[in-house]
Amino acid sequence: MNVRPYDPAGIISEQASLQALLNCLIREIAIPRGWLTHEWPAGSEVPALDAPTSAIPLWLRWPEGLSCLVLVDRISAQGVHRYLLRPWLRVSPDQPWQVPGYLALARAMVMPLAREQGTSLEALLAQMEQSLGVMTELVSARHGEGAAPLQGYIESEQSLWFGHSAHPAPKARQWPDGCRADDYVPERRCRTRLHQWAVPRQGLCVQSATLAEQQVLDSVGDQRLAGDGEAVLSMHPIQARLFAEHPAVQALLAQGVIRDLGESGFEAWPTASLRTWYVENHPFFIKGSLNVRVTNCVRKNAWYELDSTGVIDAVMGRILALNEPQLARLRLAREPASVSWAPPDTDIEQQRWLTEQTGIVLRENFCQTASPSRCVLAASLFGRSTVLQPMISDLIGEADRKAWFTAYLEALLMPVLALYFRHGVVLEPHLQNCVLIHDDGWPAEVLLRDFEGVKLIEGSRWLEDDLSDAVRRSLTYSRAQGWQRIVYCLLINHLGEAVLALSWDDPALGEALWAQLHRSLQNVYDRLGVDAPELAALLAGGDLPCKTNLLVRLRAAADREAGYVSLPGFWRQEVACV
Repeated sequence: MNVRPYDPAGIISEQASLQALLNCLIREIAIPRGWLTHEWPAGSEVPALDAPTSAIPLWLRWPEGLSCLVLVDRISAQGVHRYLLRPWLRVSPDQPWQVPGYLALARAMVMPLAREQGTSLEALLAQMEQSLGVMTELVSARHGEGAAPLQGYIESEQSLWFGHSAHPAPKARQWPDGCRADDYVPERRCRTRLHQWAVPRQGLCVQSATLAEQQVLDSVGDQRLAGDGEAVLSMHPIQARLFAEHPAVQALLAQGVIRDLGESGFEAWPTASLRTWYVENHPFFIKGSLNVRVTNCVRKNAWYELDSTGVIDAVMGRILALNEPQLARLRLAREPASVSWAPPDTDIEQQRWLTEQTGIVLRENFCQTASPSRCVLAASLFGRSTVLQPMISDLIGEADRKAWFTAYLEALLMPVLALYFRHGVVLEPHLQNCVLIHDDGWPAEVLLRDFEGVKLIEGSRWLEDDLSDAVRRSLTYSRAQGWQRIVYCLLINHLGEAVLALSWDDPALGEALWAQLHRSLQNVYDRLGVDAPELAALLAGGDLPCKTNLLVRLRAAADREAGYVSLPGFWRQEVACV
């Protein structure tokens, strides 16, 4: 008799993947289209479920009879639930209910959407399978160990086991074959030396309004290894391999224009983004390019983003200098410099390619002003452990959760909303862009990082006239686009997960936390000092924009082409039903 070996890491990873897929299906499809009900299937149709008496049915009913039934702990008009059992699937009303595996459920439920979009499902399924495999490997490597993922900053960066909670392939990483990726991923708790290249100073582009050129160079590589007329730049080891394989780079090496210094650089920890490195006691994080598709995007520093980073940093400096009371609690990880190299005697296309491959952004190391033991990545703070339990209890213990949440909101909401309404600045306050700075677990500040996603509203007074068209396009949103992005990142991606983690065993507490969010937003509205019509509409029960991570991946489109659907406001609990 063949007995399938017990694989706890595989079971946990499949469960996490199922939950992320359900979040996508519920938020992007079922709620907006009214394909969801909280009724039980009639009579004998109900599958045999070993469920707690408090369980609530959530029945997804696609056209033509396809159904998925799952039990949840609460009714949420925004699809923010705790799932209590694996989902059941019925392909048509005359077929029996069955408990499918993750990929079988994905194929059944997403295939009608693929037909609707006129796309193939196979590429997305391959990404989902690869994501599941990555999760399983990571959980297997760390499952059961006595880790304390919230004890310090780098530990929190290395504990994002399951990725985005509403993404069809949250751990998809398309590494090149044979690249020893496990040596460079944060979840493996690895630390490595960065790869370095010696390049001619001719063609070097150092952009900074506040740092001297030598200070910038000393921060991006070990300049003691530079020869006369050279500078040393760091690179992700896998990026270095891809870079070295390119014919243009091989020609530069053969001509002696550049030199490969190997893994001779700073000893660094990879952070959750995979391409930004933390160097202990170093003044800056080092954010380099990584020409690998990770979830939605190839993670490179586009040439125009290297330029726009400097623009945003300068704008932030000017705003901070105003000392407005509404921004008294704004805490940013500034990005004061970028560096890249390309030979000046080549064509513009080649220059841009080399600029993007070598480009580095320096980000302030906030652990030098706030102890690493006080800093925790929000994505891990509100994320799940390797046994799919919220990790936040490890930090806050028995603290009053409503009072804790109120303090967290006070640190987060006003800075984000004041920048938008008072200055036309659009931040991306999603979970991976925010770091809690705490005092023995109690919220002190919420630091906002990553200027790549920061935009300015069209017509902003902060936009200089001499910007290139490409940089201007990369920097600007319409007012409506900006509001969509802020509300999705802040309320759906970030605070939705915070409420779920804090009320994991107490759905009634979740309702109290939503009510507190309403009060806190009203307090912000009252103190902004400027008109805020979008916030007024939100407080009155207006809809919430939700990014369509599943649909954009199904179309194999760029992340910037992702659309939004509307979910009912947090203070409306009715759910559109079939």
